[in-house]
Amino acid sequence: MSIRRWTGGAVAVVMAAGLGFVLGQQGGGMGADMPAPAAGDGPCDGAAAEYWVAPMDSSFRRDEPGKSPMGMDLVPYCGGRRQAGADVQIEPAVEQSLGVRTAVAQREVLARPIRAVGTVGWDEDSLQMVHTRAEGWLEQIGVATAGERVEAGELLFALFSPKLIAAEREYLAAGGHRALRVAAAERLMALGYTADQITALERRGRARERTEQRAQKPLVVASLDTRPGQFVTPGTMVMTLADLSRVWITVDVPERHAAALRQGAAATATVAAYPARSWEGQVDLVYPRLNSATRTLRARLVFDNADGALQPDMFATVTLRAAGQAPVLSVPSQAVIRTGEGARVVKVISPGSYSIVPVQPGQTMGERTVILGGLEAGDQVVFSGQFLIDSEANLDAETLRMRASTRPSGHARAEVQAVDLRAGTVTLRHGPIQPEGDAGLSMPGMTMDFRLGDAVSGAALEAGSRVQVRVEQRQAGDYVVTAIEPIATGQSGHGQMDHGEMDHGEMDHGEMDHGQMDHGQMESGVSEDSSWTRARIKAINPGKRAVVLDHEMIHSIGMPGMTMGFSVAEGVDLTGFGQGDAVRVRVDIPEDGVYRVTAVEPAR
Repeated sequence: MSIRRWTGGAVAVVMAAGLGFVLGQQGGGMGADMPAPAAGDGPCDGAAAEYWVAPMDSSFRRDEPGKSPMGMDLVPYCGGRRQAGADVQIEPAVEQSLGVRTAVAQREVLARPIRAVGTVGWDEDSLQMVHTRAEGWLEQIGVATAGERVEAGELLFALFSPKLIAAEREYLAAGGHRALRVAAAERLMALGYTADQITALERRGRARERTEQRAQKPLVVASLDTRPGQFVTPGTMVMTLADLSRVWITVDVPERHAAALRQGAAATATVAAYPARSWEGQVDLVYPRLNSATRTLRARLVFDNADGALQPDMFATVTLRAAGQAPVLSVPSQAVIRTGEGARVVKVISPGSYSIVPVQPGQTMGERTVILGGLEAGDQVVFSGQFLIDSEANLDAETLRMRASTRPSGHARAEVQAVDLRAGTVTLRHGPIQPEGDAGLSMPGMTMDFRLGDAVSGAALEAGSRVQVRVEQRQAGDYVVTAIEPIATGQSGHGQMDHGEMDHGEMDHGEMDHGQMDHGQMESGVSEDSSWTRARIKAINPGKRAVVLDHEMIHSIGMPGMTMGFSVAEGVDLTGFGQGDAVRVRVDIPEDGVYRVTAVEPAR
């Protein structure tokens, strides 16, 4: 596979975004080697720019304004004047490509939404248990089944009871004897008669063989426990009636929300039968006992149901809005980066300058997370693009040494491919660059462009000539040939050059982080499946299925070891992996040309 495809695909964009930052250090860093910009009419607050960079390719840099290879205007880089306390500074073009968005940490009373699933039930306060006050036979029942609606005045049942007939006759027989009539009326009321029924009996003047029971208001038959012709006694449940104009919804809330659950808290309910509707209610009762098996707390909610749309035993999705008791400091939940070592946020120091701040997160309420320590009200934090900013701030010590004031250098044998005297560059096809000293420059063999140093003349260089070169890395992506000597014919040692079948001419080395490569420990052989390689996780975001790896060479695709970002294929389980873990990964190239991690396992 050609390296041309790798640099031409979407991975180059990922590397440009993930590694195109400028890392800030206290008392050192890249800016230590840069001359201080002079005051004047320059684009950096009146000062001159350190250099000019292509908006879409941060490796393309010039000392003056101009056009990028894509025809876009170069933008100034003013990163040398770093804000005190900043960990990371981002070039304006890279910051724009990342889509960095910020929010303010603010102190407020948060309404904590609690989502739960519950069941609709009868309002048990409205249930009416229907009995008879005297034994007899049910000769007629006015309802056919449970769930039937009855209106006020409709017949519920008709009872033939000799005891009730005798009581009516006794009332009529009392005639004008006041004491006897009062006693007989009291007996009828004890047997369940209403004042209206007694008045109707007196007007009628004769006892009825059947006593009728009618509904007093619109109700629903919750249960029907008898049948026509059945003999009943005062202890027999004839039926149960309920008022469906109000219902209960019972929910089970996780134990962690117990402190926020309060009687009177507002609630919203929805049901699958009516997806476009919602009902507003409130918490009526919080049961005083926790379910030890499910670790949940039960709550009873009350909802108005005037049209009867909510029916018993429906499932309902409920959102409880339990308001906080006091203002708390919070930030968007997306701004909090959680790792096995704790939580942190990316804090804005000044435009383009950021600091990584450890925080103590509290509870998450909706889309905001409470911050118990580490920030103050008014601090600005990044909630979009913070993942790559944080990964850049956590580069290891090898990268920090590479970008320190000492310039790493190395030497190699090479073949001149092209010379551009106007641009002051030379294209070399070189063998492995051997480091000079413990912190020297190490790079595998490839073809790439180098800038000619001030003491090096390219006038005598010709394409095809073989040379010995010394290379310095002045800053990220800036490789300078500081010495070059021709090699006599027959002594070029060209066999040492490890070109393989790779076309390195299109590689964007300005974005490669060679300082982190441990070439001394790279496996020289090819494993049984050469798409596997060893790596160390620099940053990981399981939610976005993205990972930044410091990996060794991937032989199957000819990719040299470096630090870069990868997307993670669906189905790959990232559970249990965190920043700093040593792993084995398999990298494949689907048809869309984007490099993806398709398998990951702990390194053995």
